Amino acid sequence: MKKLFLITLLLSVLGADYAYGQIAFERTRISITGHRLLTGNTILKNWDASNGFGLEISAPYVFGNFEAGYRYTRFDEFTYESSGFHSHYVFAGWNYSYIAADDLIFTAGLRLGNNFMLHNQDIIYADEYKFSREESEFSYELFTRLQLEMNKNTEFFITTSYNRTIFNIPFAAFYGTIGVTLKFQTPTWLKNFLQ
Repeated sequence: MKKLFLITLLLSVLGADYAYGQIAFERTRISITGHRLLTGNTILKNWDASNGFGLEISAPYVFGNFEAGYRYTRFDEFTYESSGFHSHYVFAGWNYSYIAADDLIFTAGLRLGNNFMLHNQDIIYADEYKFSREESEFSYELFTRLQLEMNKNTEFFITTSYNRTIFNIPFAAFYGTIGVTLKFQTPTWLKNFLQ
């Protein structure tokens, strides 16, 4: 976690000469993602995470990119019977890109959002652990991404991210993500609205 944070901080203070600059809201990016929970703290001792999927939308704003997105993961129980749940992470964030080579772009960023966890029912285990049917908690995420530009309108990328959700017992997780990004000119009406 500390290394990822330091890398993100270091990249944030690099000079503008290394930046991947763009005109504000000129192009919109829509990414379709697949992800896997790689490692984490107590959550992996009690639940098995399946592969998930997500959707991300981003647009440049002169110096960096604003983004919003959604990530879904299903967790099946190991320990607490019938405690499996659906995790819906909804976020907004900011990222910053650097050109590493002609077609290779490095991006680092921060996301803030909510992790909505939907259980089948309210359950209490051993008079100690209570699972509400619907739980919603603040979650933040730091990520780094390598993007390979396939052509003017398409990118392939891999991402590693550290996510921390602030429950009574906070849990942390590292995700690995792959995805495809489609880029297109932002429609004039939307660009005017955003500006």
